Amino acid sequence: MPLARLLLCFLQCSLAAAVLLPVVAGAANLPEASQRYASDTRDAAPSDSATPHELKAGIERLRTGTWWEANRKIRPELAQVGDLMFLLPLADRQLEPSSDAIGRVQRLREALRGHLMREPAGWTRLVAQVRAERAKAGDASAVLLADALINEVRYRDGTDGSYYAPARFFAESGVCKDFAVAKYLLLRDAGFDIERLRLVSLAPRYNNTPDDWHVILVVRIDGAGEPLALDSPSPPGAKRAADSANEASASSGPSALLSAILAGREPADAVLRAPAGPLATPLSRSGQARRPLATVFNELGSRSFERAAPGAPRRASAAGRSANANPKYVDEMGESWTVDGSGTFPKWRVAVDQADAPAKPGPAARLIRVAAR
Repeated sequence: MPLARLLLCFLQCSLAAAVLLPVVAGAANLPEASQRYASDTRDAAPSDSATPHELKAGIERLRTGTWWEANRKIRPELAQVGDLMFLLPLADRQLEPSSDAIGRVQRLREALRGHLMREPAGWTRLVAQVRAERAKAGDASAVLLADALINEVRYRDGTDGSYYAPARFFAESGVCKDFAVAKYLLLRDAGFDIERLRLVSLAPRYNNTPDDWHVILVVRIDGAGEPLALDSPSPPGAKRAADSANEASASSGPSALLSAILAGREPADAVLRAPAGPLATPLSRSGQARRPLATVFNELGSRSFERAAPGAPRRASAAGRSANANPKYVDEMGESWTVDGSGTFPKWRVAVDQADAPAKPGPAARLIRVAAR
């Protein structure tokens, strides 16, 4: 009899498991499925906040702007892209991301993982003061403060190419990419939506060395006419008097002022009295406005704005032939280009002679073809 009851209990438990396990498994997978759905939705179309007018204006800037050629790639100027970097989705499945873009996203995610494991001493104080400034004076004021705070870390060249988490950056200093990552993470921790944050990889205008690449942070602010560019200090040159006394004992890490802020001896807004580096400024007025833009990215993904330089000249139609007409070149996607002859170095513009251009697809396809590779 006890054996019969034991067998009956076993059968009942097996039946319950058969019914409940699929439900539990489905519930466990729900966040992952929801995340995939959100990702699919995000990849499918331009930003929800984008309007047809904004998209059209952004594409028109690219079609009428200057594209710089270096190392057989052409790239538009940063100011020409403008808010288009926020209107187009990151990680668009219709586009093949470049290896450079993939690598940058991976390095940013590694820095984020390192930051979640360890923060620099006093970091929470910076976050709290940026958050308080945002509540008191708005997003633009908070961005200005965050930019000035991070620019108080000393510049040090010769890093290993990885993206430093703030703990390592504050200890060892770094270069432009490390300043940009620290600003990104400070604003992120202070409550800014990462959809409004873009790290921007800027390429050289000419066939120069890889050292001419530059990374900055760009932030979209509600109500602002254009995004804000957060640049980093230049390599060491003239020293401020406040830092001269400490130069012998400290050539890396935070300045004396930032150290005092991290320790709670000075308020965060003390950095605004004599900023150590360039202040956050509208994109078109920043010192990088005319630099060629290669890639924009954050932890969600990337979008490349570079494409292969146009190849051989394309024969013009009889109606389009003219003794004074600029020769037209066609790129790998069938887009027609003309050479911009102004200046010494090669530049390109999208051909505007529609009678002599190949048939164009619909607006959405043209957007992808021109705006990204």
